[in-house]
Amino acid sequence: MNSIRHRLLLSLLVVWATTWIAVAVISVNRSNHEVGELMDAQLAQTAHVLRQITRAGNLPDVVSASQALSPIGHAYESMISFQLWRGATLISNFGAAPDEPLGHAPGFSNHNIADTRWRVFGLPTGEADEMLYVGQSYAIRQELIEYLTLHALSPILWSLPLSVLLIWLAVTEGLRPLRRLRSQITHRSAEQLDPIEMRSIPVEIRPLTVALNGLMTRLDRALSAERHFAADASHELRTPFAAIRTHAQIAQRSQDPQERNQALAQLICGIDRASHLISQLLIFSRLHQRVSDGEATNCSLVTVAAQVVEDKSPVAQARKIALTLTTPPGEDALADIPPSPLAILIGNLLDNAIKYTPMGGQVRVMVMARREHLLLHVQDSGPGIPAANRARVFDRFYRPVGQSEPGAGLGLSIVQRICDLYAADIELLDADTGVNSVANSDAETVTNSDAGSGASGGADRGAGLLVEVRLRRLV
Repeated sequence: MNSIRHRLLLSLLVVWATTWIAVAVISVNRSNHEVGELMDAQLAQTAHVLRQITRAGNLPDVVSASQALSPIGHAYESMISFQLWRGATLISNFGAAPDEPLGHAPGFSNHNIADTRWRVFGLPTGEADEMLYVGQSYAIRQELIEYLTLHALSPILWSLPLSVLLIWLAVTEGLRPLRRLRSQITHRSAEQLDPIEMRSIPVEIRPLTVALNGLMTRLDRALSAERHFAADASHELRTPFAAIRTHAQIAQRSQDPQERNQALAQLICGIDRASHLISQLLIFSRLHQRVSDGEATNCSLVTVAAQVVEDKSPVAQARKIALTLTTPPGEDALADIPPSPLAILIGNLLDNAIKYTPMGGQVRVMVMARREHLLLHVQDSGPGIPAANRARVFDRFYRPVGQSEPGAGLGLSIVQRICDLYAADIELLDADTGVNSVANSDAETVTNSDAGSGASGGADRGAGLLVEVRLRRLV
């Protein structure tokens, strides 16, 4: 289990054990050093005392005599010995020293004799070829080092259970705010998406809480939009399906072939309107976040616009509308938007322009490249939109009063949603306001549908609407 509590406990115990081991190693080294210093000083002092006794001539000549421990002595007496050598002859020894020399030169040295390791200090007595050696078994030093280290570290060792308990309590108490936050989130219902109170949140988990609050705010907006959308969609779908049912019943009951054919024609029109509405609803429902399913994150505005204009040309030709595309020559116009939403945006703008442009009118699509952004203009010669209504046409299901053309009122809402997702700007202008300002003598114009001489006449009859979209450009 990937638990913060377990990781903290394990980390703290590892730190504690590492610290204890480091203290133990340092204590052993310091004890070894201090004991060595003390014992070496004792050896040197003993050697100097024995040399003074030797010079006075009172050193007993007890060659190879074993040491007899006194009742008031100490067990360590047998581990300290000395030898007096004159040349290669052993003059005197005392203690547990072997018959062979403890050392071979003045000063301190270490020797292994008969499975015993000795620390030896050699001191000349001042007589010719006479050397005094004082030796001490390393067992004394090792025992002292172990004793001092054990007694120094035993409080730490005995405190291990208490340390583990205190560490566990500290970690448990430190994680209490996380448990409290978890409890607050767990006991919330799906409808309770208000922000978490930040007053009692520790500094360390405030970024997480801020992120959760942001997520809940976005979820609240999304759910609210879904609820409104579902309510609006259900309301809007009732009308076309009621009309479809009515025309189907008329066709079913009618005995007159002409009346039946007329009802069937109305039925087909109703199905087409319902299909268009459902298609627009599905598109709108998917536009809650940026496209991220492996699609390219940018595309050529010129390429996508040309493809959409080509797709819409049959509809324009059926209405005798001249549909043209103007693009900057030799310019790819790379936009910071995937091709799918860009195609939906341009397609919806063209659908509106063609739908509301009268027979024999004109629809122009213009692509312009600027230094930091790209401009997409869709201009028609239709009746236009009054300035007072231009803000509302982006609302879902909004249709101006007196509108006779069929539609769902979702086209511009979808365009606005795509613009919001990809940081694009959209503005509705009068056609005559924007035409001259975007004219470019170097632009390349492609005519996909030509209505003939009636095109210009249709353009003159309407006030016209210019839709300007500003897209972020990839440099």
